Amino acid sequence: MAGSGWVSLRPDDDFVAQLLAASRSRRGLDCGDAAVDAVQVRAALMASGEADPFGLRLRDVRITGALDLRTCVVPVPVHFESCDFTDPVNVQGARLHELVITGDASAVRPRVLPGLVASGARIDKNLILSGMVINRAVTTKAATDRPASIWLSDADIGGSLVANGTHILAPEGCAIHADRIRVAGNIRLVEGFRATGELRMLAMRLGGSLDVTGADLTPADGRALDLAEATIGGSVFLLNSPTIGRRCRVGGRIEMGHATIQGAVLIRNADLTAPPAGSGLRFYNVESDTERAALLAPRLAVRGMFRVEGDTVIRGGIVLPGAQLDGGLKLAGALWNAEDTALDLNQAVLGGLLDASGVSIEGTMRLGGARINGPLRLEQTTFAKPRRRRCVSAVNVTVAGDVQVRGLSAVGGALAFRGASISGVLDAENAFVSNPGGPTVSLHMAQVTGNVRLCGGFRSIGLVVLIRAVIGGRLRADGATLTWRDDGVPSVHGTAFDATSAVIRGGVNLGWQVVAGAVNFTGAGTSYLADRPVQDWPADSYVGGFAYERFEAVEWHGEAVWDPDARIAWLSRMTRYDPRAWEHLAAVLRTAGDVDGAETVLVAQRRRARRLRTGRRRFFDVLQDVTVRYGFRPQRALYLLVVLIAAVTAGLSLPGVQAQMRATDQNALVFSPAGARPLPDEHLPPGACGDGKVRCLSPFFYAVDTVVPLIDLHQRSTWYPVAERDGVLLEWLLNLCTILGWIASTVFAVSFTRLGRAG
Repeated sequence: MAGSGWVSLRPDDDFVAQLLAASRSRRGLDCGDAAVDAVQVRAALMASGEADPFGLRLRDVRITGALDLRTCVVPVPVHFESCDFTDPVNVQGARLHELVITGDASAVRPRVLPGLVASGARIDKNLILSGMVINRAVTTKAATDRPASIWLSDADIGGSLVANGTHILAPEGCAIHADRIRVAGNIRLVEGFRATGELRMLAMRLGGSLDVTGADLTPADGRALDLAEATIGGSVFLLNSPTIGRRCRVGGRIEMGHATIQGAVLIRNADLTAPPAGSGLRFYNVESDTERAALLAPRLAVRGMFRVEGDTVIRGGIVLPGAQLDGGLKLAGALWNAEDTALDLNQAVLGGLLDASGVSIEGTMRLGGARINGPLRLEQTTFAKPRRRRCVSAVNVTVAGDVQVRGLSAVGGALAFRGASISGVLDAENAFVSNPGGPTVSLHMAQVTGNVRLCGGFRSIGLVVLIRAVIGGRLRADGATLTWRDDGVPSVHGTAFDATSAVIRGGVNLGWQVVAGAVNFTGAGTSYLADRPVQDWPADSYVGGFAYERFEAVEWHGEAVWDPDARIAWLSRMTRYDPRAWEHLAAVLRTAGDVDGAETVLVAQRRRARRLRTGRRRFFDVLQDVTVRYGFRPQRALYLLVVLIAAVTAGLSLPGVQAQMRATDQNALVFSPAGARPLPDEHLPPGACGDGKVRCLSPFFYAVDTVVPLIDLHQRSTWYPVAERDGVLLEWLLNLCTILGWIASTVFAVSFTRLGRAG
């Protein structure tokens, strides 16, 4: 006896009879490392109808020759334990109850199986190939140019496929060729499983899960695992093995294009390494501009979550364009694909969050056109060596939640969210983004429902872009440091922050620490502006068309800056003059009730504009400023009229001046203020004013009639200077006063009318 459950082989007796007898006694046959011809083994299996349902079990036997069971029917389990085979086993098209071939690959003399051909086979229960060393590649008539160590194409396994600790050392071709295989249970390639060729399971139908825990896949041609178009009822596991203390290592491409996984994808404490650029591709692979892909899975559908956990290191890209990840995606560890795509989710749909917080990423994360039905979290994530200077390329992405990039560090590329739609907050507090000479955080034409937080220790070396963005909440930049570039190379426009035509409904909170470069708010609009006029606006900034309703304090407990002089100094510092900025400031002050401040701003605006004028326009501009302050002080024209009236009144009150004045009645009789001038024919000239024949001279009313052209008191039309020398000079002076009166009156009327319209 060979021990409980086993009987020893008697070399001189019939092998077939002994095996059948052992089966009927519900024991196996221990051959003691004897050699048995494969023909005898086949004969025993063909006589399995005489065996017990316990099955046929062989141990420590060396089977010589080819074991050919093609199209055979073996209704009982067949177990080969610690057996050696000199030739491949062929069960192509056979109907088996169960096939178990096991050994110990770590033994001093491991058991060898040169190959297994089971294409089209139907196995009611399990196919177990654990602990064997499979070291030969076999060709079939259906594929003479594609050898494989194990052929399972079109096979149907009613239980599970297990290869625990198996070593498939394929000298060429595939390790497992299992196109269109159907497995009702699980596929477990675990606990030290090793394959030097591709595991090809194209269009597989798997009822359970695919477990690759503690496996080592190092194919020579770069194709490690092909699950394209597969349907998996459970989950896919690539995990480390705590039992043997071994990480899962995949040194080639994993392909899952158009696959459907009803469970989750879990990768934990694994090492995935992409093949060299251009290797390992097949003609049916979707074209991708990612040169080194560790996981290539366009249109992958995962009903659970796609998780990468622990200290997993992926050297290559995860390419999932158009994927459907119902449970979302969570990454951990490191994802390195320098100067290439690290994660491609273009046009993908995520039913949950996308979380890559704390991950070390080399390369670019691509989210173009993706829809994320949850938050996007990149907190404490580090980006380096991006592709085409974009660390995150999320053009037209839709995020139904917050975008959290707090503490993120991105060197050499931008966070590009052009045209994005974000339902929550974009929080970049304490983030650092460096892309000298290019954009850093770009929300060009994006829509953000909540706040945009570029605050705290946020640092940008490059250009923050908010052009034509629509932000429903506040823009916070307090404490930020913005630098156009730090290498000393001059730029074309040197803008560090560009919010041209942006709409920020909640308000703008500035108060940034350092701004080395221009700030552009041209055409932007917001509800309030909280700023420090001197510190927050570099001289080469642009604020033309910037519309705000009021001022608020940068510090929540402080005071807003409403002082007109401070605001005038703010706009005066701008290198580029734009009248819209001044006019809007005046309108805001006027709306707040500071009419004098508004007028002061508009006067300062005209003076600022005067610097750009030359010649006569500048002269008349100065004249308006000196006289009526560009119409905002029309009372000055009244002062001039009063002065002129007083001067003319005082002058006409002098006897010498009155002596030069004359008047004539209807009879051509000439009068002076002292009385009528005698005529040659008259002996009794009339008295003063011709005894009422002419209007008496009144210096005051004459002055009013002269200076104010809109008033006619019939003084100027009655009295006139003589045509002699002194009279001519007096007439010139009176005409000058009339002209000055006309000018002052006209300026007053025009100024008053314009102010009336402005009010």
